[in-house]
Amino acid sequence: MKIIHTADLHLDSNLERNLSKSRAEERRNELLAMFRSIVGYAASEGAEAILIAGDLFDASFISRTALDAVISTITGNPGITFYYLRGNHDEGAFVEEFKSRAGKLPEHFRTFDENWTSYEQTGSDGTRITITGAEINRRNSVTLATSLVLDNDRMNIVLLHGQTADIKGKDDGEIIPIRDYRNKGIDYLALGHIHAPVIERLDSRGMYSYCGCPEGRGFDECGERGFNVITVDHDGLGVEFVPYAKRVIYDINVDISGLSDSEDIIQRIKDSALNSGVCSKDLMKAKLTGEIMIDTVIHKEYIKSVLEPEYYVVKIVDETRPHIDYNDFTNDASLKGEYVRLIKEELDAGNLDEETASEIIQCGIRLLVGDSNL
Repeated sequence: MKIIHTADLHLDSNLERNLSKSRAEERRNELLAMFRSIVGYAASEGAEAILIAGDLFDASFISRTALDAVISTITGNPGITFYYLRGNHDEGAFVEEFKSRAGKLPEHFRTFDENWTSYEQTGSDGTRITITGAEINRRNSVTLATSLVLDNDRMNIVLLHGQTADIKGKDDGEIIPIRDYRNKGIDYLALGHIHAPVIERLDSRGMYSYCGCPEGRGFDECGERGFNVITVDHDGLGVEFVPYAKRVIYDINVDISGLSDSEDIIQRIKDSALNSGVCSKDLMKAKLTGEIMIDTVIHKEYIKSVLEPEYYVVKIVDETRPHIDYNDFTNDASLKGEYVRLIKEELDAGNLDEETASEIIQCGIRLLVGDSNL
């Protein structure tokens, strides 16, 4: 029996912090299409259940488009059992709307509340598994693990949405004290909340996993994204992460030491992107690093405008450091030389540290040469 574990789709996210309005709208549609695609993948691969471990939606308001797409996708696939556990971003609006439209929730759509709820899933091959879940909140987070009772002779999957921690404390909200779930008879602890994929041993019997979000939404969600495929048979349980994102988000460091010409910097970024595996469909943040001459001007907007036609989204961040040899300015009679010597005097007097002095010199020199990027 195959089971898909997904989470953190955050449908209807705003997405306008890093994207233009039109790009944000396009990405919202792509996230919604991703849910349909995951279900399509499950159907084509013969998966018999999909675990949604929280944050299917991003906020309490859900657009009509998203509601229609999700509900029609679920109702249109009665051969797949959907297990939906709400996360900290989910509200009750989706389930209530689903009930309202259908009169009642379909048999193949199963939900959880703040108490442990268990369902039996029997595969077409006769494999039987128990799927148990509960929604974590401040009322139950501290005591939830102690109330979990499983049949050790059965194959057990447990769903939770929250942040794992080694210890528990008072009023921890969505904290999952991972050690309290060890030796409970869990074969697979299906988690949501963390957006990067993680598969780790839970104890000698089972494992726990964050499948991560299926699509990255910002530059804090870089790298491959997808979902887990769980395979259960009479011999046990296995899990595989499947990269599935339409677009990958990259955060690359580009050392431009010694470069001063914008065209050379652009080429260095392209080379670094190629070596990092960035494709034209992807989102890229290029962090410019290294030492540059103090009068070098980084034309970020120009560089971005040149690169944008070649990638889906480009962001340029300047983290370079100025290379300053104070001896070069000892006898410089220009205004620039006088300015550098004044800062050097403050540095020698202990009024500035080296990093601050370098930043002040770089800023001042750029003002003197008329850098419009300041």
